[in-house]
Amino acid sequence: APANARGALCSLYQLMIAFGILVASLVDAGLVEKDGGWRWAIGMQVVPAALLVIGMPLLPRSPRWLVHRGRVEEAREAMRAMRETEEEAKGELNEII
Repeated sequence: APANARGALCSLYQLMIAFGILVASLVDAGLVEKDGGWRWAIGMQVVPAALLVIGMPLLPRSPRWLVHRGRVEEAREAMRAMRETEEEAKGELNEII
């Protein structure tokens, strides 16, 4: 993420985790007394897990991970795909290297 958005993204990440815990608690409260409610709870957990498994191969490679593995040219291409200008991509890649 661009440097000027990282703090906001970290805060949003933490907020979404807390929100997910709240939603899970509310769903659990609704299902705890229901006969076979545990089956519904497990079934509902499969949906986001399946979306994650399907979506992960579509995510771009991390330039930092690629540089760490010695694959600098691939990192350069990945950075170009994520940044608006060539100068931004070069500058951030130089920070990583």
